[in-house]
Amino acid sequence: MMVEVGSLLLMLGGLLLVLLLVRAVVGRFIGLDIGSGRVLLALLFGALIGAVFQTEVRWEGPGTSPWWQFALLSVFTLLFLLISELLVPQGSVPPVMGWGAALRRTWVQSQRSAQIMRILMRRGLNPLSPGTRRAFLAGSRRQARDLRLALEESGVTFVKLGQVLSTRTDLLPPVYTQELAQLQQQVAPAPWPDVKAVLEDELGGPLETVFGRFEPVPLASASVAQVHRAELRSGHPVVVKVQRPGIQEVLAQDLEIAERLGHTLQTRTDWGRDMGAAQLAQSFADALREELDFTLEAQNLADMAAALRTHPEGSRMRVPAVEPSLSSSRVLVMEELRGRTLSDPALLAALSATDRRMLARRIFDSLLTQITVNGVFHGDPHPGNIMVLEDGTLALVDCGSVGRIDQGIQTALQKLILSVEYADTQGFMDALFETLGRPEGLNEVPLRRALGQFMMTQLRSEGPVDIGLFNELIRVITAHGLQVPGELATALRALGVIQGTLALLDPDFDLIAEARQIASRQLQEEFQPENLRRTLEQELVTVLPMLRRLPRHVDQIAQSLEDGRLSVQVRMFADPRDRVVVWQIMNQVLLTLLGTVLGIIAVLLVTSDEGPALTASFTLLQVIGYAAGLLSAILIFRVLVVIFKRDAE
Repeated sequence: MMVEVGSLLLMLGGLLLVLLLVRAVVGRFIGLDIGSGRVLLALLFGALIGAVFQTEVRWEGPGTSPWWQFALLSVFTLLFLLISELLVPQGSVPPVMGWGAALRRTWVQSQRSAQIMRILMRRGLNPLSPGTRRAFLAGSRRQARDLRLALEESGVTFVKLGQVLSTRTDLLPPVYTQELAQLQQQVAPAPWPDVKAVLEDELGGPLETVFGRFEPVPLASASVAQVHRAELRSGHPVVVKVQRPGIQEVLAQDLEIAERLGHTLQTRTDWGRDMGAAQLAQSFADALREELDFTLEAQNLADMAAALRTHPEGSRMRVPAVEPSLSSSRVLVMEELRGRTLSDPALLAALSATDRRMLARRIFDSLLTQITVNGVFHGDPHPGNIMVLEDGTLALVDCGSVGRIDQGIQTALQKLILSVEYADTQGFMDALFETLGRPEGLNEVPLRRALGQFMMTQLRSEGPVDIGLFNELIRVITAHGLQVPGELATALRALGVIQGTLALLDPDFDLIAEARQIASRQLQEEFQPENLRRTLEQELVTVLPMLRRLPRHVDQIAQSLEDGRLSVQVRMFADPRDRVVVWQIMNQVLLTLLGTVLGIIAVLLVTSDEGPALTASFTLLQVIGYAAGLLSAILIFRVLVVIFKRDAE
């Protein structure tokens, strides 16, 4: 049989109108946006079915008019639209116009993922293997070394990931953090022509129009950027931080792989779920993406400068000023600070023991004030990021990693330190709850006992304490179900880094003793008349409106009591989490009911011999029955997948 083109085109025109009408109705009343690509695929499917109807189907018997054919064609096309939405929901596939780029990106990522997995397998680090988990729990030094070597071999992104993990003593055994702390980024400088091209592209012209002098040999070279010394045309000396050519593409690809690996570990392994691997990978990726945008570092420098200006004279530090008109997302132009970093052995050799002790006290005082008072602090204060300038002033450089904590956590940290000073276990626990939150169903008695033992054994011992104190505290609180928020983890990481920095200056430096003195001084400053007045003014701004409304509210409550009209309204499912659970249950029940009804209808239609005959073997009702059976199987299969997935979790 030949296809009747005119009849087929007429049916397709009507089918297109039906699809557009269904799309409008579904979008208006259900809120489901059916994309144009899906409508086009459904129309092509309808054209194929229409051609089959005209060439392969024998329309015999009553009820086989063209209207019946169009109705059946519409039913099959709408079933295709529904089944495709169930199997491939809207938004899970990139737009048709972007399929080529998506396929290329997927191919490149699959190649890179395979390369990383080969590195892990060669080192015996299959993340899904039970043996890997047992070795991890046992604190295998060999596995820790293999992990470090695998990260080094995997490239810059994973080296940075290892450096971040080396500070997460709340997640990894000490043998792993010690091994990962050895990761170094010794990167050769990028070729000068490539770096110059980046500079001129960002500056919008030749270097000679902006700089009077520019040194091609960098002062320092890291994985993300390198720093050059230069001089503006005005003669002002500056340093220029320029992003390495092509680093954005490399990091973007590797970060997607890291996020996917974190999600896999979270969903398929117990230890990944306990560690919060997905959230850890996500926070690492977000931080590294921010590091790629130098405009954020410029803002960090401005925030740090404003915060440091409020410090007392003895702990004052500075950061380099930025040239905003010359800076962009890939280039950062800053003033040149003349001095030497604490990583310079010659500087340390020139300092006396007294000078070292005083310098260590100033640095720690500044960092603790940044954390507990300003809320803006340097997140990576290692010796190479702290300079002693020629006039003796301290300076912080490389502010790509800056932490921020809110007023509530700042106050709670001050309470923690003061609770240590007065050996107040209950106050210590209350301050922890203010900082970390109070988990539901927490048994406070074992936690109070553990904290009391911690304070007696760790905080009241003779001699200086080191970063192991923070590790032990994190172990205690995580063992009782409390989670360390990301901003607090950043602050603890900064304290851990500063511990190593201070050890270079004064091996006997006592963090806790100094923290007690600083907290006591801060408390005394809070009781100064000018500070008390400021605090009272801030509190009165909040409290006065409440006090003005209080008499009216009391009068209304008393009147309601007198008239017998006092009532309490309770909203069911006020918590969004409760509504989500109820919606999920209703969704599964409705899908199960619909699948069951469709299955019964399918059985009745398939076993029936009634209805118009389409071929010698099938009637119209039987074809519709098979379609209903297929849809029923898909719905029930979807419900079973959700149930088994939930049981596995």
